[in-house]
Amino acid sequence: MLMSIDRVLKLIEEGKSLEKIAEMANCHVEDVVGVIEEARTLINKHDKQVVRKKVILKKNADNPDVEVDAEDMGGDERAAIFDGAELSTIPLGSSLTMYVDGASSGNPGPAGIGILIYDHDDRQVAKVSSYIGRRTNNFAEYSALIRALKIAIYFKTKSLKIRTDSEFVVKQINGEYKVKHEQIKKLFDQATRLIRSIDKFKIEYIPRAQNEKADYLAKKAVQ
Repeated sequence: MLMSIDRVLKLIEEGKSLEKIAEMANCHVEDVVGVIEEARTLINKHDKQVVRKKVILKKNADNPDVEVDAEDMGGDERAAIFDGAELSTIPLGSSLTMYVDGASSGNPGPAGIGILIYDHDDRQVAKVSSYIGRRTNNFAEYSALIRALKIAIYFKTKSLKIRTDSEFVVKQINGEYKVKHEQIKKLFDQATRLIRSIDKFKIEYIPRAQNEKADYLAKKAVQ
């Protein structure tokens, strides 16, 4: 690796992809990722003014709500969060906008989630298309929101805006609808706990026509 941590972070801030940085440094992408992880470790170690936050991760079906530190995420936890994801460069501590959607073929039936992630300059930096098993539409829509929140927390996002065409989810999260279904209540509680780990959060409803890409990614996951 021919670059310092500062240089790598500067290139990421300028919007350079991991592949481009690896090419410039005459190394492998894995080496660049290693430098980024090293930077994360140093930031977490020395930033003593920031209160350590908890992340709710679904470890297994028997113990769905286990609290762990983001810094202590193992490979399995990271793999679960980024299942079906294609990532470019997501700077730490930035502002992100995410378009999310869930789809079920049969309601309940084979279900998937779709997420599009944009940085503060409105550049697409990631997308997710992930199969989540046999679920209802509402379960899939909440699952998409929860996955988006976990990704945001992983990258220590300071400001997150969620956009979705699920009026059901938006009005429940914003307190306009009561949550009555027991299974949905568990997802709602998980989502609200995660939201508290983000400094600035907003969720807003958009027409389906403005969420076509996330809808496509959700449906693609079940094909």
